[in-house]
Amino acid sequence: MSEFYLRTESIKQSDILSLSVVNAADRGIIDALKSNEPCLLEGSRGTGKSFLMRIAELEIEAESTSCITVFVPFNMSSLISTDDNLQFYHWMMAKTLKYLLNKLRKKGVVVSGLSANLLSNDGNNSDDSVEKSLKEIVELFEDSYKGQKSIDISVLPDIEDVKEAIQTICEENNLNRIVFFFDEAAHVFRPEQQRQFFNLFKDLRSPYITCNAAIYPGVTHFGDSFELIHDCIYKKLERNISDVDYLQYFKDIVLKQSDDNLKNEIDKQRELFNTLALSSGGNPRMLLRTLQELTKINTSNVNAEIKSFYRNQIWAEHTDLGEKYKGHRGVIDWGRDFLENSVIPRVEEYNKIRKDKGINESSIYFWIHKDSPEAVKEALRLLTYTGIVRKIDSSVRATRAELGTRYEIKYGCMLSLESYPHTESLTFYKNLALNKFPEFGKNHSSFSGSEKLLNSNDELQYEESLRSLLKKPIDVLIALTSWQKEKLKTAGINTIEELHKNSEESLIENIYGVGPARARTMKNAATAELLEYISG
Repeated sequence: MSEFYLRTESIKQSDILSLSVVNAADRGIIDALKSNEPCLLEGSRGTGKSFLMRIAELEIEAESTSCITVFVPFNMSSLISTDDNLQFYHWMMAKTLKYLLNKLRKKGVVVSGLSANLLSNDGNNSDDSVEKSLKEIVELFEDSYKGQKSIDISVLPDIEDVKEAIQTICEENNLNRIVFFFDEAAHVFRPEQQRQFFNLFKDLRSPYITCNAAIYPGVTHFGDSFELIHDCIYKKLERNISDVDYLQYFKDIVLKQSDDNLKNEIDKQRELFNTLALSSGGNPRMLLRTLQELTKINTSNVNAEIKSFYRNQIWAEHTDLGEKYKGHRGVIDWGRDFLENSVIPRVEEYNKIRKDKGINESSIYFWIHKDSPEAVKEALRLLTYTGIVRKIDSSVRATRAELGTRYEIKYGCMLSLESYPHTESLTFYKNLALNKFPEFGKNHSSFSGSEKLLNSNDELQYEESLRSLLKKPIDVLIALTSWQKEKLKTAGINTIEELHKNSEESLIENIYGVGPARARTMKNAATAELLEYISG
């Protein structure tokens, strides 16, 4: 089977457009990211947020020489642990300015002594000196998990000076604006980081600056001053399995990365491919992962893979969040139990009754009362983060005109419960009815015990979890190949922390037969994988 790119970080910038498939919904998101207004793009893991931001970035630069785009990855935020109450704000500021100066230098944009001075509080008047200072601050923050709690941030400029400097740079170089793309913008398990990110996002507003950011479902701590309705364009990246172009769209995505043998197999086994595409519930990464596991596309293999991935693996990855973030273990485990033992059996029973009565209706949906316990909402929030459920809409009236939120269970999770998933899929999909769902009222008996789940000391528990995570073996990084893991172990790199500490140069030096190109590939793949693992 073809080997696929599972993450945008692994794709060269020059290959992005050739691998892209853009439908009308995607085009609407890309246009919003290219507009003068700040945009927040929400989507579960693996839905393609980073990819669409990269497309927008490339299109802006191709269409206008008067705009400079700056792509800033915030995935290292997982490692920050200092005694600075505004640690995330200061780190994000330093990282943003560092990436800005780097991009300006690559584009040959002149940064005057005045602008450089405004970007630093230490009196530097050259962009090289300022960039060096910023790089040092960023590295200190990103190494703070090792125990260095105090970091001197006195050289960081005031936000108003930053905006003045960017305005001056634009005016002196005939630029209209600087467009920032913030990736992995707010850690779901660190509410204070979320608040500080949205403060910076709003603080950077200027006629010369546009900010865009990718966030996960469940990022809910927007701080005191940021309002979704007034302060940004808010877009959700969702692909509804009922959309008329859904199956062709996902086929096109896969074909972009397929060799001739796989293309022929898909054409011959289109219905089997459709079952896999529907099972992914609109998540390209999940489709690519399940396809990659097949030695051959046939009914037996597809049925086995759907059962393996959607009965076991997807649930194991959700439960693993509780192992990573021990302070959330209770609510994560409760959410899984609630879905597996209460919601899914109710939906199954709902479908069976209609099937027995000869009614052509099926459901993968359920409804939760708006006044249900907070722990229930938190558990569902985390299930949307991992993509097992999708929040469809809120303020939906159900029985007795009560208001609540409607959710969709991943199609593959429901289908995997069948003895022969592919055989059942065609009729089951055709009969899906969005307005048919079991309801869970505000005092439903299945909510019992949830009130004891929530706790408040997020940061302390996060730090304890991070220390535990870094000690885990590299075997937990599922995207690394067996060959890569063996090579790393041979070089004495056995834990996540040991891998994180090694540079490309040390990999070249310590691993036999690895040159610069392969070392960079390994380091990039390893870094992306371990940071996603740490980030949840």
